[in-house]
Amino acid sequence: PSSEYYVQTFLDHYCTLPLAKVLDELRPDWVICTHSVAQPRLKRLRKRFGFKVAVVVTDLYPHKMWLRGRPDLWLVPGQWTKDILAQRVPGSESQTVVTGIPINRLFAEPMGREAARQKLGLSPADQMILLTSGGIGGGPLVETAEALSKIGAKIITVCGRHDGKRRRLHKMQLPNVVVKGHVEQEEMATLMQACDMMVAKAGGLTTCESLAVGCPFIVYWPLLIPGQEEGNAEFLDETGAGKICRTPEDLVQTVQELLAEPQRLAKMGEIGRSLAQPTAATLIVDEIFARKG
Repeated sequence: PSSEYYVQTFLDHYCTLPLAKVLDELRPDWVICTHSVAQPRLKRLRKRFGFKVAVVVTDLYPHKMWLRGRPDLWLVPGQWTKDILAQRVPGSESQTVVTGIPINRLFAEPMGREAARQKLGLSPADQMILLTSGGIGGGPLVETAEALSKIGAKIITVCGRHDGKRRRLHKMQLPNVVVKGHVEQEEMATLMQACDMMVAKAGGLTTCESLAVGCPFIVYWPLLIPGQEEGNAEFLDETGAGKICRTPEDLVQTVQELLAEPQRLAKMGEIGRSLAQPTAATLIVDEIFARKG
């Protein structure tokens, strides 16, 4: 591993020091870990407190930060992830169960595009694209909105908690661009279903939410987190539930082509729904209780 790997592991260990106090108070039988940041600390504490560890891999690609320590149970998004994990961690297959990534039930109960647009007060006839770059609004979000504004479709741009980018986009008054700040999960679930497609970075949860509602996913490479999200993007591209675009020109051309082919978009949505695991949270809990004791 690189020096960055060891630095990150040290920081993760330091940032999770309060875990010891929590575990001492609760004395759990199992600890379910849904973020790789806690794994180095849990690896040390499990010997002291005697609990078992279940790691819920919340990326479709099990990158190296997920591989720190040997949990008692791996809970992974799909067979694709399980196969890669078996290659990267020999012997893990017997301890790995496919459950999906747990998502909010709002995404597990699709309402359909017409109902979603009606709920948001949006036109049933307009072509709409959802643009987002995560809760912090990172990456070239403004530049991406500017490039997409020339297409003619309505671009609903969610800036998350990045007020600077939200204000900047408001001042620019780009044609066809609707600017939003942070939105709650209920609204995001409705937006995903109301839009013809979404342009975003391929975060693990966002990816699985889009699959559950059948929203075609266009991964814009400059928006994603290197290393962590690249595998998620490749999964979408390889399965046909999404596409990868690396340049503004490629993005604009791809979006225009897809808008002109609604049957192709519909097929991408169908593929997404076929890959989704909307009941993942229930499956995970059932798996833990089946192993309790």
